[in-house]
Amino acid sequence: MSHNPPPHDSPDLGLHELAEPPVQFVLAPPIVRSIADPVVISNDAEDARTGWRRMASRFGGDAASGAISFAVHTILLVILALIAIIDDKGPHGPELVLGPLRETLEEDLNNSQIVLPDVSISHEQQQASKAIPSEVRFPDAPNIESPFAAPTVSVARAQPTDLFRETTVSDLLEATNTPVGGGFEGRTPEQRARLVVARGGTQASEDAVEQGLAWLVEHQRRDGSWHLNHQEGPCEGRCPHPGTVGTSTGATALALLPFLGAGYTHKQGKYKEVVNNGLYYLTGRMIETPHGGDLQEGTMYSQGIATIALCEAYGMTGDEQLKPYAQKAVNFIVRAQHPRGGWRYVPGSPGDTTVTGWQVMALKSAKMSGLYVPSHTTELAKEYLDSVQDSGGVFYGYQRPGKDSGPTAVAILLRMYLGWQRYDSRLVGGFLYLANQGPSTTDMYFNYYATQVLHHFGGSEWDRWNVRMRDFLVARQAPSGHEKGSWYFVDRHGTAGGRLYTTAICTMILEVYYRHMPLYGEDAVEDAF
Repeated sequence: MSHNPPPHDSPDLGLHELAEPPVQFVLAPPIVRSIADPVVISNDAEDARTGWRRMASRFGGDAASGAISFAVHTILLVILALIAIIDDKGPHGPELVLGPLRETLEEDLNNSQIVLPDVSISHEQQQASKAIPSEVRFPDAPNIESPFAAPTVSVARAQPTDLFRETTVSDLLEATNTPVGGGFEGRTPEQRARLVVARGGTQASEDAVEQGLAWLVEHQRRDGSWHLNHQEGPCEGRCPHPGTVGTSTGATALALLPFLGAGYTHKQGKYKEVVNNGLYYLTGRMIETPHGGDLQEGTMYSQGIATIALCEAYGMTGDEQLKPYAQKAVNFIVRAQHPRGGWRYVPGSPGDTTVTGWQVMALKSAKMSGLYVPSHTTELAKEYLDSVQDSGGVFYGYQRPGKDSGPTAVAILLRMYLGWQRYDSRLVGGFLYLANQGPSTTDMYFNYYATQVLHHFGGSEWDRWNVRMRDFLVARQAPSGHEKGSWYFVDRHGTAGGRLYTTAICTMILEVYYRHMPLYGEDAVEDAF
């Protein structure tokens, strides 16, 4: 498959066709009098004086005429030189006012041609690629119009989409060796109730999910956003342990994901207004760039999480107003990939496993929602995982080969989504390593990824893991006060993300039974990444 450069990166506006041709000046040769012209001189004194006066008058007039001619021609030559200099700078004509960048990007979006990263670029080019962007923009107000109603405005209920088709639990849970699942089908009220029972959830775990969502509702700001420092909003400092990271797009998307995971969208469910207002804020914060829709606000973590939220909301509802925003966010991830396949905090930087994890999951959500993801992007992601694997792919490190539990949990989940079969010996080895680690009592980031790995793999190891993880979270949820329904654990992720981050992550862990369908189930949407 060939990939041509996308149009409009270096637009040819045809300005050379608009300029009038320069005026051509043709200089007539000056009139030169011949010294052979006859001059008659008298022999007498009077005639001599008269002759000398005539000669003086004649040659004096010629001198004045020559001086004037010389001055005129000099001026003309200067004008011609100026015209030549101006023409060297390019043709000039009427001033053109270009249309907004959005129109160009819409045309780019409709053209699916993607530039293949060149993995053989020079060291200088790799260094230059790290400078995209050189600074983070924080607009005071949304710079594009959101497709959603302003906050506090309800949205009409939509008809169920094909993604929510009816299936039987036995079909959903039938194991296969090839990963073809991971879709959103389990998020309907009917499938959610059935899968909770079939996959190991309880009424207590579902109550904990609803309490977690209720806490998130109480901490949404008037503009539809959430912030990791939750105390600055409606909380007014009543809940302890605020986060320290400033990105609002990442926090808003992270808070939206548990609602979407439980089947609540801006089109259906009791939290329509909450989700609608969050999407209104998120889309309004997107910055249009030649590289796609920028939702970073300082870090590619936010870009990945926000893209997942947009893709899931679009995939679950089929809302066409969301589609261009989701696709542009995906395009930005594609363009931000390092030539060696990974992603890190800044677009174009050499990757790390945790940031790469969010980007790959965003691309998978995009594929499941019918959006365009170029195949070379996921192939390069596989190459990045190869570069940080140890023991042939059983263990993984953060930026180099290693045996770290967190990066291994992230990478094994990505290997599942990227096509490794269920009984691949490398996958089994990583799965058993995580199962033997057991759930962490503080590191919910590790638990979030490891729980998904164990759930997709299934078996007795999943059963043991699930009981410990589920009951621990139910027991540790805040039971009273303004923090009722939330979680907080002291670790490096929890300290930075605070109570809002921890609550969102823990709620999604308890949604694992239905949030994503088992990857190795026959009824899941077959979709080669």
